[in-house]
Amino acid sequence: SSQEDRRRDPNGRRDLSRHPEFSTPKDEEEEWIAKLLMRYLNLAVDNAPISASDDNLISLGNGRARINLAQSHFQMLAGVCVEYCVTTRRLDLLFGPIFRRFQSVGYTAVFLDVLEPYVLNDRLSYIAPEVMSYFVEHCKSNNGVATVERCLLHMDCTIMDFDSIIALLRNNDMYSAMFFVFNQGLNDYVSPLQMLLERVFDEADAGNALVRRSSERKRQNDFDRFGYKAILYLRFCMEGKSFPKEEKILPEEMQASVKPELLTFLTQATYSPPSHAPRKRSGDTAERVGHRSYLYPYMRLLVQVDPSLLFETISTGFSGNASYEQQQEGTVNYPREQEIVDLFTTMIFPELSEVPTEQIKLFKSRQATGAFLDFTAKYITRGLVRANKSLTYLIAKRISDRFAANANNPTARRAAQVQIMELLSALPRESYEPDKVLALIERAGIHRAALLLHQQVASSWQDTTGADDIELRARHFCSAIDCFIDDDDKEFRLEVFDYIRKECTGFTRDSKSGEGNSQRALAHVVYSRFRRLVRLDALMTARLVAELFVEDFDVVVESLEDGDGGEGQFLFLQPIMSGELLEVDPVAGSVLNPSMDHHLKYLSLMAKLHPEQVYEYLSKHDNYRAEDALKLCEQYQIADASAYLLERMGNISSALQLILQTLEGRLMALKRTLRGMELNMLNHHLLRFGPNKDAGINQLPNKQAQEGEGVQRILVVALDLCERNSGSYNSQAEHGSQLWFNVLDRLINAKGFLRLANEQREHARMMEQVLNDLLRLTMQRMVSNVPLLDLVRKVTSDHSGSRLAELREMVMSLVGTYRFELNLFTKAADAFHEDIASMKNSRADLVKKAASVAKNHLNIPQDDLNSDESTFFIDGETKGIVFDSNGTQSSKQTQSGLKQTLSRLRDRRQASSNTRPLPESSWNDVGAISETDRKYHEGRLEPVVCQHAVGILGEAHHRGRLISFD
Repeated sequence: SSQEDRRRDPNGRRDLSRHPEFSTPKDEEEEWIAKLLMRYLNLAVDNAPISASDDNLISLGNGRARINLAQSHFQMLAGVCVEYCVTTRRLDLLFGPIFRRFQSVGYTAVFLDVLEPYVLNDRLSYIAPEVMSYFVEHCKSNNGVATVERCLLHMDCTIMDFDSIIALLRNNDMYSAMFFVFNQGLNDYVSPLQMLLERVFDEADAGNALVRRSSERKRQNDFDRFGYKAILYLRFCMEGKSFPKEEKILPEEMQASVKPELLTFLTQATYSPPSHAPRKRSGDTAERVGHRSYLYPYMRLLVQVDPSLLFETISTGFSGNASYEQQQEGTVNYPREQEIVDLFTTMIFPELSEVPTEQIKLFKSRQATGAFLDFTAKYITRGLVRANKSLTYLIAKRISDRFAANANNPTARRAAQVQIMELLSALPRESYEPDKVLALIERAGIHRAALLLHQQVASSWQDTTGADDIELRARHFCSAIDCFIDDDDKEFRLEVFDYIRKECTGFTRDSKSGEGNSQRALAHVVYSRFRRLVRLDALMTARLVAELFVEDFDVVVESLEDGDGGEGQFLFLQPIMSGELLEVDPVAGSVLNPSMDHHLKYLSLMAKLHPEQVYEYLSKHDNYRAEDALKLCEQYQIADASAYLLERMGNISSALQLILQTLEGRLMALKRTLRGMELNMLNHHLLRFGPNKDAGINQLPNKQAQEGEGVQRILVVALDLCERNSGSYNSQAEHGSQLWFNVLDRLINAKGFLRLANEQREHARMMEQVLNDLLRLTMQRMVSNVPLLDLVRKVTSDHSGSRLAELREMVMSLVGTYRFELNLFTKAADAFHEDIASMKNSRADLVKKAASVAKNHLNIPQDDLNSDESTFFIDGETKGIVFDSNGTQSSKQTQSGLKQTLSRLRDRRQASSNTRPLPESSWNDVGAISETDRKYHEGRLEPVVCQHAVGILGEAHHRGRLISFD
């Protein structure tokens, strides 16, 4: 009857012409050939070898198996019959008399084995129901039902007997083939899923759904196996593909209807038995027991299989929702995102549902809860779903927990942060409890999400005239600033300055309105956070003060006074006092005008916190009182800065004496530090550089290097003082060179007051190398300020009684420094002469090519000026200059006479060119000299004009003619 129903299909979509039952009548020749085949089959069967006899087994030798002649004979016979029937499309003959003949002699298995490759190679697309039952049993006994399913995927489902094939597939759990048969044969995508879920219901009722999965368990139970197959089938259909071939579902109308039909079936509130399933005697009421009796039984069943995979599959169905829009025009309403969320809320959180239910808690409810919350959060963010406040709080809690759990995974933390920010941005503030959610987010440390909630209050301008409202806004504004500063991203932290600027713009201290009170409250919040802002970026804090709080500059400075020992004040004042603010923002730098007291405050903080910076600051600025600065420097014992101030006050000798005393003290400290080094370490350090290598200050290890840098720094201060005052004394005072000699004497005599002779050999050797470095540095600075004769006189007079070995380093430094300068100037002179020669050659080449030469009549080669002949130079502005043999410019009378001579030569050349034109080919002979010079060398002109200066010719349009004087 099923065949007749399909045959009466009004759409006419199924082609049944290949079915044996509806095949066309055969002619006489085909019938005659079929009779010959049957006669051949009967003869071959009657004369077949007997399989039970050992004579019919042929041994292959060497212990290998023997060939059964009877088995081989019937395989050959089955191949001939199948090949003929498939080629001639005589399936009625193949599955009728031929099959029965093989069955009668007991070789049905051989016949079925021969059928299998024909089906898999798409040559046989139909098997009769009777033969199919034998084929299934045969495959089950050998290779399993997978072979049957593979064969069914290659068969034409439109000409099958569905009643028999469906019962066969259901009884043997061949659901992949069932999907294919229903989809291709009936265009039915719901019924096979419903039949598969019946099997899953049975497994769940048997208790297999409660068996905990183990990663070590290799085999799945039937509940997992069939449940995952159902979800996989749904996934394919939601993507518009057929299962299991993954081919696109055609036509497009069918593809558009599959998703809503499947979702409608899955969202049924009650169980409905499948139409193709066998009816039970007790009726529908008795069937709704166990898992079938629950509310939304199908969704609940699949959630127990794999919640994450199920929600991902449903999301796939919602993506590209054009089919839904088309279906809404019809009479049936299909489930949308909101309906799915409400369904699962009733199922997983019955206490949050508006529909009162006695829902039993789901197995693995924790996993299902997490997957559902993630699913709901995605569609809330897209604006497609609304949830109650309790559900929204649970979603925020899940995201916050995920953020906190991934402390060592920055990527996961960023994803969670973005997710909760998108969620809060998509929801109106009334749809959740802001205080509870804010406390949850702050405990998790999601600063940007907390910032979003704080800004919603801090940036509100409505109803902020009351004291409570102003306090609330200020509190959230303060927390928003903290959220900026506490963020992990440095660039994001710096955005706090723009936020403060936006919120506090328009602040005035004298405003009495409600808005002014609110702005003053925000300003006080900023004052309380200036210390954190300064540590974040002092320069941007100074710009912020210049733009918004310039009138409260003193208040800002005072707000930074306590709590950190003045470090905040120093960081804030540093960009202002150093001029960095003025360079970056001239307007802001000019607005902030710190007083002398501010400068003194900054200097005192610098002396207290960073004494090494005082000397550089004093040497570059003069906006301080020298007396007050000197007291500070003496209070904090900053020798280099104190000496500089003494110098400014005119007491140069005291300044130098203070520096030299400090130098001695630091040398002693360095000696004590070196004495504390172990001999093994010291020997290793000396051997590392070798006896002939420099192991001085720059090569000292770690702690000793710090002391060495302090010694070198104070020496540089002394040398700077000497350099500034070398020529400042008159004839009655001490000569300027004596300042240098005082430093030099102190270094030469350092071995004495350091008592290196009493030290161990290794320590003394290291200190000597340090002193040699300092002496070398001093000599390098002296050579450019002290005459050589004074240096030689100093060595020969003051140290005439010293041994040469003691002065060796000083003499070597002196000679080496002068040798270096001599070599430097020699190389510079050689490079200068080489450049001149190169320029002359290059310009000569340009003249030969008749190219334009850059005009510059002042770049005159010295060789040309020193020649015995007068030289005539031509610039690029039609003017000429004459130089005599001494290189001085000629008088105006000489130039006037030369002008007349040039005019006479021009007239003579013009007359010559009119009487005897120049051949065209002669232009190729033009070389490095002009036409007039060439005629002169040929003896045709008077020798009035001498040679031109190479490289100082005029522009290109002056070539070939003389230049007139204007």
